[in-house]
Amino acid sequence: MAEAKDSILKNPELLPTTDDGRKMSLGDYTILWAGMTINIVGFSLGAQYYNNGKGLSALTLVLVVLLGYGLVTAMTAMIGDIGTKYGIPFAAYIRAPFGYKGGSIAAVLRAIPALYWFGFLTWVGASALNYIMGMFISGFDNLTLMIILFGGLQILNAMYGLKAMAKFDWLAVPLLAILFAAIIVTITTKFGVSIPDIIATPAEGQMSFAYAVAGIAGGWITMALNGPDLSRQIKRDPDYASQCFFRRNRRAFIGQFIGLMIVGVVLMLIGMAAGIVTGEWDLNKVCLLLFESRLSLVLAFIVIVFAQWSTNTAANLMPPTYILISLFPKLKYWSATVIAGVIGLGIMPWKIQSSGTFLVDVQVWISTMLGPIMGIMLADYFIIRKSQLNVHDLYTPNGQYQYEGGYNISAMIALISGFALSFLSSSYAFFIGLVTSPIIYVLLMRAYTLKKYDQKIGQSIELDMDKLGSSTV
Repeated sequence: MAEAKDSILKNPELLPTTDDGRKMSLGDYTILWAGMTINIVGFSLGAQYYNNGKGLSALTLVLVVLLGYGLVTAMTAMIGDIGTKYGIPFAAYIRAPFGYKGGSIAAVLRAIPALYWFGFLTWVGASALNYIMGMFISGFDNLTLMIILFGGLQILNAMYGLKAMAKFDWLAVPLLAILFAAIIVTITTKFGVSIPDIIATPAEGQMSFAYAVAGIAGGWITMALNGPDLSRQIKRDPDYASQCFFRRNRRAFIGQFIGLMIVGVVLMLIGMAAGIVTGEWDLNKVCLLLFESRLSLVLAFIVIVFAQWSTNTAANLMPPTYILISLFPKLKYWSATVIAGVIGLGIMPWKIQSSGTFLVDVQVWISTMLGPIMGIMLADYFIIRKSQLNVHDLYTPNGQYQYEGGYNISAMIALISGFALSFLSSSYAFFIGLVTSPIIYVLLMRAYTLKKYDQKIGQSIELDMDKLGSSTV
């Protein structure tokens, strides 16, 4: 039993990344984020935030997107400092605030949204493939088969790791830029409206500003939590240890600013423009309404397939894959990727479509669920541990993160309390959980946990492979 537990902590896929393993340049990281940002959800959210004139205006949407993505960028870079300095992934670090066993609870909560989005985006891409097949094969209409085939292709690509995903994005992003440019040109010519006309289109504003920002943040808080998984792959300077926080994480900030914030604003405005003139949020249906020639439609649907592919592999398959490896140490990376993909398809999230703003609602729920976890992680790393970690004990059974039977009671109480307090306001639920959970966590840690369990505060202890023993998977 002890050996099995030891293996869980020391799974080789979760061990710290060395400098030799950091292969991503600033360009790779930027294009990775751009590839993840350009997706059907971002496009569709633009239309759903407008909601046929009942929601936000274009100018309000720009402000909402900048604030939401700015918050995500800050959180991702802050928590990503763990990967920059220590090379450890989310699934390993989460043991520090929650405990060896408690970390699994937080990890599972984080995996749920990723699995949902993998299934949903696979449905979108498969729908595009289904349209293409129907154009060339009379009477063809087998969406289920397309979902299985498209899901399998994405899983196969993700099995080769993050570097393979980033290189794939170099193909997807330019094609998407061409498609969205074509959409804007078609909208302005076919419907006789200009971009200033679209920007000036009024809306009733039947959506709380805070709720709207939470919806933007909810779409990417999952990746923000996995900031260490991304930053541990980025090349770092030889003198990173002596650099200030902003300098050693500058590549993460720059990459996200360009790939997420700039690309995200443009994407959502295009989605809103399409929603204004067509009344549709589904990119597939928008293309059917805008493009008349078969060639244009086929090319558009091919690009849509690539868009979902580039987003799903890095944003929605990689995180649950690492979490599965953490929970079940005998799994290899490739087998965990297959399992995560099958689960994402099996829950069939595309069947959950209700109101005209259902995607916004889904993302607000995600932000509400994960906000407390983010708050606790940030408080633990920056306030409690002052950015100094005992990395060795993250991979050592019965180490300092054992707490009470593998659970840190302070973190569990803060998590539950933060989530419960979120229900005080639907509009501010995300912000309430994000702010209250770290406050409760810090108070409980200082009043109880730190007094009972030595956490070696202020000490930075690297992983010593020689002391780990040989019971690795």
